[in-house]
Amino acid sequence: MGNMTSDKFGFSGPVWTPLYPAPPWPIPESENLLMFYEADPEAVLEALPAGCELLGDRPIVQVLINHSLSGTAGDHYGNYIFPQCKFAGKPYAYEYFLMVSNDVAMAMGREVWGDAKKLCHTEWHREGNELFTTIERPRGLRLVTTHFRFERQCTLEDLACDLYPGLCLKYIPSSEGIKPVVHQYVEDSFALQPLPGGNLEIWAGTGSLWMDALTEVIPIYRLRPKKMLGAYYIKCGFKLGYGTVLKDFLSNDQS
Repeated sequence: MGNMTSDKFGFSGPVWTPLYPAPPWPIPESENLLMFYEADPEAVLEALPAGCELLGDRPIVQVLINHSLSGTAGDHYGNYIFPQCKFAGKPYAYEYFLMVSNDVAMAMGREVWGDAKKLCHTEWHREGNELFTTIERPRGLRLVTTHFRFERQCTLEDLACDLYPGLCLKYIPSSEGIKPVVHQYVEDSFALQPLPGGNLEIWAGTGSLWMDALTEVIPIYRLRPKKMLGAYYIKCGFKLGYGTVLKDFLSNDQS
């Protein structure tokens, strides 16, 4: 009889050599390009899951292009395009498009919060006072491009739009092809932290974002910008932890 009992399991799989530990997952230092833009309301509604509504009169999408320089998932890139919404009377950013550059970041997000992450190839170029990033999947097919010019320092209070917690649609299919084993809405944990020296560096500037590929395989182009609202460079840390289940469809006998 095997000796690998559950008391010997690691936090994540493979249980005998876990890919990542239990939260919290600090990211001491990261560079981030944060953008806000208006999108087509019908496209946003098509992306939002049932029960979520548009937030306010303008369909706002928040974008975070992240380079984590250290942390539990190691040095990696993350690319996040989230339409803002309202669920059960509370504002959220629906975690619609998430692409990261390593398997640790992908597994942590998928397994704990339900982030719909995929792997991608990200390039991040800084020259003079400009920053240029690209997201490709597969390599050579450019899905999203950003361009930013540094102009003036600012604070979080100067952001053009508010930042809201993430809402994830956590869905895990059954091994037997019947109902899913998990179907939930989860609020994930997301908090900006000062750098180790105690500073939070924020620059406002001029930014552009465009979706290059009109592909139906990954149709993120449907959420392309109609009007840019704000663009910022933020150098900070993050504190990531457990999420909160907002709605469990299976416990309510829903599907």
